[in-house]
Amino acid sequence: MTSRDDVPPVPAAPDPGGAVPGALDVPGTWNARDVGGRAVPVGHDEPLRTGVLLRTASLSRLTPAGQAALADLGVRTVVDLRGPDELARDGADAVPGGVRVLRRGMDPAQGMRAGAGGTTGASADPAALVAGLLAADDPAGVARRMMHGVYATFVTDPGVRATVGRVLADVATCDGTSVVHCSAGKDRTGWVVALAQHVAGVAEEDRMAEYLASAAAADGLAAVVPPLPGLSPDALAPLLTVEPDYLAAAWDLAAREHGSVDGYLVACGVTTPVRDALVARLVAS
Repeated sequence: MTSRDDVPPVPAAPDPGGAVPGALDVPGTWNARDVGGRAVPVGHDEPLRTGVLLRTASLSRLTPAGQAALADLGVRTVVDLRGPDELARDGADAVPGGVRVLRRGMDPAQGMRAGAGGTTGASADPAALVAGLLAADDPAGVARRMMHGVYATFVTDPGVRATVGRVLADVATCDGTSVVHCSAGKDRTGWVVALAQHVAGVAEEDRMAEYLASAAAADGLAAVVPPLPGLSPDALAPLLTVEPDYLAAAWDLAAREHGSVDGYLVACGVTTPVRDALVARLVAS
């Protein structure tokens, strides 16, 4: 097991005043932003409310300044999507006192193995993942298939679907500001946020723009990955960023498997009262 002292340093957060829409300065994490304040739901004049739903990468290495930032943002609930191996490797969320942490694990390992077609070592564990890529003739292609496999499990795995439903209910019913995060804050978090936006009436173009904003964190992630003999940066790139097709393919799969994305949400256990509560929290009246 990797100790927390062996975990690479946290990538630098995007400049909140820079080009990343809604970026937040939360020292000790990265890829942090407010989902509100930009996308305007169809049929409404105001953007989604700010201060309701935030998204970040792992919070296990928050500094005291990062904890203060969460407190200043009014965060009351954190929903942690990391799986048990990630928690064991990186540690629990280092949140300020009084913040409720809900562990809603969406373990990516099964999807990575399926996407890799059984490649030896295909796993969410970094060492095993590297071993699997080193054994592949086309490591970048395998990495990309791994990512598609992860996203496919959001749709096809009944346990993951149930977790997605619980997370959306958490966001809909919690008091104060909530944070949803996984390890990098881009894939599992991106899927949940896209679904929340869909329920709120945000158009496809705006949902995709929110999802792709996580690409700004890719350089920071790449910078803390040590050089790996035999693997070029291009081979790892599909794992470190977001691509339009990752989200689009899973979205299409949800529609095919369940008749529509709304049908998928029903399969996740998202009830009409949960949808109504989510809209009430996110959509400005």
